[in-house]
Parts: sequence; structure tokens; C-alpha cells
Amino acid sequence: MRSWLIFLATFCCLTAWPLQAHHSFAIYDIDNTIERTGVLTSFVFSNPHIRLVLEVERADGSAETWDIEGMNPRRWDNFGHARDVATVGETVTIRGWPARDGGNEMVLSTIITERGTTVILDRVRQRRAREGRQ
Repeated sequence: MRSWLIFLATFCCLTAWPLQAHHSFAIYDIDNTIERTGVLTSFVFSNPHIRLVLEVERADGSAETWDIEGMNPRRWDNFGHARDVATVGETVTIRGWPARDGGNEMVLSTIITERGTTVILDRVRQRRAREGRQ
């Protein structure tokens, strides 16, 4: 009986671990895209998701910071996207899906630089994301 419980506990731990790193896009409004232009202040390739930070100048001259989430770095590489598509300090335009709560966050869809446009993710393929459920 004891060996059965050890096996069951081990199985649960090994199968649940990969699920913790993934989350739903339900916190984002995947039916609407927005676009922001500013200076890229951070572009980090680390797990579980690539992170970008964009400093955008408002009409009154003040700055607002946008946190942008990209896909997993391995997935980025598998899609064939160049890691130097944009560099820190460069002025870029980012298109993406905004946070439902109105915060300065979005999921990356497209990066536009002086060198051209790179579509990173053209659509979100999570059925539950449209329903706003996690």
C-alpha cells in the first residue's frame, strides 16, 4: 500500500509540474489589438516568456511604461524569429492584445522597426481566452 502511495505522489508531481509554467491568455482582450510606439528599454529572452518593456511618451510629455509578454523563447526560435529583431534603445512600434483590466500590459503580436515589420504571433489560439476564463 505504501509503495502505491509513493508511486501516486510521484506521478502527480511529475505530471503537474509542466502545467504550472503555462497560463491562459484570458487576462488579455484577444478581440482587440492596440499599438504603442516608444523606446525599447528591455528585451529579455528567459523562461517562461520573453519580456519587453517599452517607454512611451504621452501627449503631455510624460512617460508611461508598457510591459509586454511574448512567447516562450524556444517557441520563438522554432518559429524562426531572429532574436535581434529589435534592440534596446531603439524606437519601435509594438502591436498586441491589451490587458482586460486596462493596465499597461499586452501580449506581443508584431514588432515594427525601421528595418521592417515582424509578425510574431498573428492570433491567439486558446478557445477559453475569448470567453475570459482561465
